[in-house]
Amino acid sequence: MIRCYVPTANWTNDPVELDEAEARHLVSVLRARAGERIEILDGAGRLGEAEVVVADKKRTAVRILSRRECAPFAPRRILAQALVREQKMDWLIQKAVELGVHEIWPLQTERAVAQIRPAEAGKKAARWQAIALAACKQSGNPWLPHIAPPRGLAAALATLREQPGAACFGALQAGAVPLPEFFGRLRRDNCPQVAAFIGPEGDFSPAEVDMLRAAGAQPVTFGPIVFRVETAALFILSALQYAWL
Repeated sequence: MIRCYVPTANWTNDPVELDEAEARHLVSVLRARAGERIEILDGAGRLGEAEVVVADKKRTAVRILSRRECAPFAPRRILAQALVREQKMDWLIQKAVELGVHEIWPLQTERAVAQIRPAEAGKKAARWQAIALAACKQSGNPWLPHIAPPRGLAAALATLREQPGAACFGALQAGAVPLPEFFGRLRRDNCPQVAAFIGPEGDFSPAEVDMLRAAGAQPVTFGPIVFRVETAALFILSALQYAWL
């Protein structure tokens, strides 16, 4: 079914007028017409069925026919991802949304090939947020994740210290705990939030590993095969989803 985004504050309107970008996409790209039924979401856990009453690429209105609230995914999931090249990062965000991530923290790390100037950080985060919204509409995920502006590892860890839950990072070093063992322990303890830190192509530097360990992040292993960055991110989110089924 076709889906479009309606901000929470507009759900009390009858009919609901879509913003111009949503109207253009619904009418010009998806070819929706008056009388057609579509699905709507607000990115905050609400889904609904609506009927298109006015179909125009500049002004489209829908009437809400039904609505339901969706329970939040458990546990709360944060992906703290070292920056990768633009195309890979776009794809990674899209897939992370499909796997139910709640927040994405892009990280400026020492060995990352991709770097973003501070003046570009807000614009880049807005672009990623738009990609996340498109992924919500495509997949039907009712929870739109928050994407933070790119920042350093120290700043991300400082934020993490203020929140309950656990953290881990993919580690190539000896002594890392197998991921199933770590997630199994968190599941038994009803851990409310898991933050997963994924390094760049060259892995976290020794100094960054020390910072992660000092912040209480558990090094975990994904097995004997070395994954690419984007594979590692999706692997850990998929494992998290599986562990809490």
